[in-house]
Amino acid sequence: MIRRILSFAVLCGLMLIAVTASVTAQTALSAAGPDTLGRMQTAVSKAIGAQVRTVEITTDGGVLVVARVNSNMNASTHEGRNNEARKIATLVARSLGDKTRFGTVSTIRVDYTVRAVAAPAGKVLDSVEFRRGPDGVFDFHQT
Repeated sequence: MIRRILSFAVLCGLMLIAVTASVTAQTALSAAGPDTLGRMQTAVSKAIGAQVRTVEITTDGGVLVVARVNSNMNASTHEGRNNEARKIATLVARSLGDKTRFGTVSTIRVDYTVRAVAAPAGKVLDSVEFRRGPDGVFDFHQT
């Protein structure tokens, strides 16, 4: 009897995790349209020579986040990640162009993340930000 109860509790917990992960992913993508973000993801992956599954792009309107998930750059230095992030930000800024859909984006952030396969969230190892200046250009931001 106790085994059945424990099995049921574990099953319910796993289902809750799966539902939460899918809701989070859908919400983030719907803000800018999966087709546009998907094209950006493909372009970024090709430009930096990464596997598509290691690049995720989401936006909440004001901040566009490019997550490099479990990438080989996680083992690199901060300067190495900065160099790659500059390439990514340049490409993303060019992709944004004059699209009114992204008119509210004021920051491009590149996060280098470690994530377990079953976990919806991961640990951010490093973050590199580029902020839109008065001239409309995204500039590297140092803190």
